[in-house]
Amino acid sequence: MTFKITAANHVLTNIAKKLPKNIAEKNNLELHVQEFLFFASGAIEVIKREINSRFEIFDKENVFYIYGLKKRLLDDGIQGKIKETISNYFSTPEYNYELDTKNSSLWRLQTLRNQAMHGNIIKIIRNKLHFKYTIRADKERVIIFVESTENPYRYFKQLFDELCNFIIKTKKIMNPNYKIKIKPLQI
Repeated sequence: MTFKITAANHVLTNIAKKLPKNIAEKNNLELHVQEFLFFASGAIEVIKREINSRFEIFDKENVFYIYGLKKRLLDDGIQGKIKETISNYFSTPEYNYELDTKNSSLWRLQTLRNQAMHGNIIKIIRNKLHFKYTIRADKERVIIFVESTENPYRYFKQLFDELCNFIIKTKKIMNPNYKIKIKPLQI
């Protein structure tokens, strides 16, 4: 866990605070964003495995998603607290005449990671970096929403902070004395 968080933080410092001005800068931004998503998602995988190991929900060799883990956690006690914490970070945005993304920061992080697995995610339109997300509003409607920024670093720093908050909250539920460790990466 410590390595994944430390590496994500290290790569985050390489993400530009301004939009790229040429193809080399765009490629550099794409590289650092994809590296960040790789390590940040890796931290999610580690905490997911720790939760699973603690409560023996799935076979340890099994591949499972955070949603499957959440679905199988009990609604009360420590499991209920972890289930609520997962809901506060991994909920799919909801649309009821208005888009609600307040509990979806790590859902967005994982969605960007999935998009990065299929191609480039850096898209600049009208002097802003755009990230496109798709959700199913109901059985018939799909909603596409876009988040945009002029400061890539700030966008990913917010996701990183949410990731650290999620890990701290989850680990403290399982172990009240837990402290996250982020050290400079020695390379």
